[in-house]
Amino acid sequence: MIVSFVGFYNSYISKFPRLGEFQNLIHIHFVAFSCWLFLIVIQPILIMKKKFKLHRQLGRFSYLLAPILVLTIILLSKEKFIREFSESESSAAMTAFIAFVDISSFSTFYLIGMFKKSNVRWHVAFIIAATLIVLNPGLSRLLNQITMGIGMLTAVLIPFLVPGIVLIIEKIKYKRAILKSPYFLIVIIWTIEILLFITIPQTEFWKNITHHLGMILTKN
Repeated sequence: MIVSFVGFYNSYISKFPRLGEFQNLIHIHFVAFSCWLFLIVIQPILIMKKKFKLHRQLGRFSYLLAPILVLTIILLSKEKFIREFSESESSAAMTAFIAFVDISSFSTFYLIGMFKKSNVRWHVAFIIAATLIVLNPGLSRLLNQITMGIGMLTAVLIPFLVPGIVLIIEKIKYKRAILKSPYFLIVIIWTIEILLFITIPQTEFWKNITHHLGMILTKN
């Protein structure tokens, strides 16, 4: 939470209470994002204190938060895409694909996590994975203030690094099979996303899609 909030401090939090310069969509996204991080902190504490009923009740709140996060990412990415399209179609195409990767990754991890909520190990693993996607924007902004470009690299590596560490701990400490681990599946899914990220935005297919999309959106 601290890393994320520090990452958004200069561009958003430092403006408080003079937040009228931002549109309501940004406020909604920030509140949903903050509530998600709060849940990630409080939910394990509730389990440790054996407050299972409250844990389940708060967990249902994510049924609202997750769609709000996805919808606000779509709308904010759309606005950024329109701004960039008139200046650089290639930048706009990359923005659109980054949004696609974030939305598809978060949605996939969250849905698997909730589908597997009766299996604590799988549920926790995929909620952690979804949270890494939520964490990345703030972390990237923070690191880019130190060295421009390192934020993107870190955003790519973190969803590999965290599951990878857990995989090693599970193998050494608990003798669990790597190939049957939910964290191994997370690594596979993220690998696919990154391979698509490396290849698809440079293709004529994607450039044509974003060109036609840009022409439609800028006309409106």
